[in-house]
Amino acid sequence: MSPLLPQARFVEQAHEPLTLTSPILVSAPLQFVAEVEVFAADLRQAIGWDVTFSPEADGADVVIEHCETMAPEGFSLRVDGRIEIAAATPTGLFYALTALRQLGPPSLFSTSGIRLEEWVVEGVDVVDEPVYAWRGSHLDVARHFFDVETVCRHIDLIAEHRLNYLHLHLNDDQGWRVDVPSWPLLTTIGAFRAGSPVGHENDNVQDSVPHGGYYTAEDMARIRNYATLRHVTIVPEIDLPGHAQAVLAAYPELGNTGERFDVWNHWGISEHVLNVSDEALSFAEDVVLSVASHFPGSPVHIGGDECPSTEWSQSPAAQAVMREHGFRETHELQGLFTTRLAAALQRAGHEVLAWDEVLDAEVPEGTTIVAWRSEAKGVEAARRGYATIMAPETVFYFDVLNTDDPREPVAISPLPRVTTWRDVYGHAIVPSDMTEGEAALVRGAQVQLWTEYIATRDHLDYMAFPRLCAFAEVVWGSAGDVDEFEVRLRRHLERLAARGVNFHPLD
Repeated sequence: MSPLLPQARFVEQAHEPLTLTSPILVSAPLQFVAEVEVFAADLRQAIGWDVTFSPEADGADVVIEHCETMAPEGFSLRVDGRIEIAAATPTGLFYALTALRQLGPPSLFSTSGIRLEEWVVEGVDVVDEPVYAWRGSHLDVARHFFDVETVCRHIDLIAEHRLNYLHLHLNDDQGWRVDVPSWPLLTTIGAFRAGSPVGHENDNVQDSVPHGGYYTAEDMARIRNYATLRHVTIVPEIDLPGHAQAVLAAYPELGNTGERFDVWNHWGISEHVLNVSDEALSFAEDVVLSVASHFPGSPVHIGGDECPSTEWSQSPAAQAVMREHGFRETHELQGLFTTRLAAALQRAGHEVLAWDEVLDAEVPEGTTIVAWRSEAKGVEAARRGYATIMAPETVFYFDVLNTDDPREPVAISPLPRVTTWRDVYGHAIVPSDMTEGEAALVRGAQVQLWTEYIATRDHLDYMAFPRLCAFAEVVWGSAGDVDEFEVRLRRHLERLAARGVNFHPLD
């Protein structure tokens, strides 16, 4: 049985194993040098081996070739006397080298320099490429802040599962997480709260332990550059005009009531949102462009979800803006933010993403809809002609309980709501009621790690894995028999164990 995860489109164990020892000699074109260097660094960290470049293919252990006819993320890998890899792009090669490591012992994924005398590489032919272009993981760093090292470790882990987007949720009612020099109070005030809920939010108990943190420009650059090496694109999200209490704690004049607020120490959705003045719209544009500038050319998510309209309905100023624009429903005011932010980002060369609530108002052309409330919202977006990323909370929200075991740690929803790795593996990215044309607008999918109840790196691991393993194979497009997958998954978890991942046990 193939040891690969995600499984390849074509894999055949047709040859004898190959035994490698250090140093491994690699022959590769110049455009692939960076990927070989990352592979070398990984092996050095895992088992202390060296990788050296060979000027000639003859005598090399690994021969890498550029093949223009392959798919952009595709590769071929053949182990037969030596290792032969072909790819059209550096990304394809990165995935090939990740697959190559899976043809050896779990220690190849260690981070602690486990001693290994020889590496027996399974003899195979592999030809592979993904079905979906968008294979994402979302990480909320607003509810609980995670430092640069933890974010980079998560990048490592998703890249090893051939996911290629990391969506960072950078602000919410409970904290603002990125420095914006023109609005300094966002970090001096908005990045820190006085406490957090203890147990479940419904218990209405808060501690008095301060929590906070934010990323500097240098931090953003470190995350961006690290992700680039791992062929992961960072998608920053600034979620406005709702989820804004941390903003209003810093700049109350941007609110609707003139009140002063603290950064919220509750979970859930604050009723306090930005007002709809020119000043608030300019603020939103300024901060979104500032954050986007750290990630040139990357898609940018502008949020748009869960924006209560109560304050707008009670605000004479907001009602005047409604009349000015001819709006009939208060929630249409949110479209002013969507339209302005999308236009500004598109002028700056960014693709725009938004949660599916923006479908309730005017949606700017070119916006990609991230459908989280239901698959039906993804179907609606596609039927209206919008590119769509499937992220339904029913199965791709990993802040939900792993199992119905009463010993599970507190999660966002109580029993009986559970999402198992088997649930994830059995889920189709494209709903069966989509037409072929609608399905073509589905770019892929992503899982969401909201962190109201995830405060540590180990707990993040526990909620992500092994569900993310199952998702990786589904979104790669090679999911098949669940029992066969479980056999490979158990072997794969040995790799995660070697890496120090605190995954949820299968048994």
